[in-house]
Formats: sequence, structure tokens, C-alpha cells
Amino acid sequence: MAPEPTAVRCRLVANVSPVNKTFSNLFETAMERTVTIGGPDGSPAVKLKLIHAAAAAAAGVVLAPRLTAIAAIAAMIKGVTVTIDAPAPEEG
Repeated sequence: MAPEPTAVRCRLVANVSPVNKTFSNLFETAMERTVTIGGPDGSPAVKLKLIHAAAAAAAGVVLAPRLTAIAAIAAMIKGVTVTIDAPAPEEG
């Protein structure tokens, strides 16, 4: 006679609360933040709003995932820098 199968329950142990807060903050201030893509020497090459950069990245991943992966690897090898600038503080 075969033994009865038993159910195994797994529970996520990691605390993702700080990550959720960071992403929530980025999404809330996406229109005010800018993304700067620069060369290895630190000179800025492209400056975009965060929302536009995220839309372009999402479109690249969806429409041409292999090309996007190759571009990301090439950027790492060449030392391209990507910075997300904080929004200006509110006056009040």
C-alpha cells in the first residue's frame, strides 16, 4: 500500500518592505526625477525624465529582448554610468 501524499507549505522569509518603499518612492516622484546616462569619464550623454526612461526600457525589453540584453552587457563593459537624480526639495 502506497503512503498518502503530504502537502508542503513554503513561506517567503525575506523582508521586502524596504524594497517596496523604495520603488513606491520612485514611482511617486517619477515625473520630477531625471535619469542621466553618461560615459566612463562622467560626462553626461543623455538626460531623460525617469518616466520616459522607464517606458523606453520596458519597450526595449518587450520588443527586442536580445538586443536589449546585448546593449546592457556592452554598457557594463564600456563603463557607462546611469544615475537617477533626486527631485528638487519642495519649497514651503
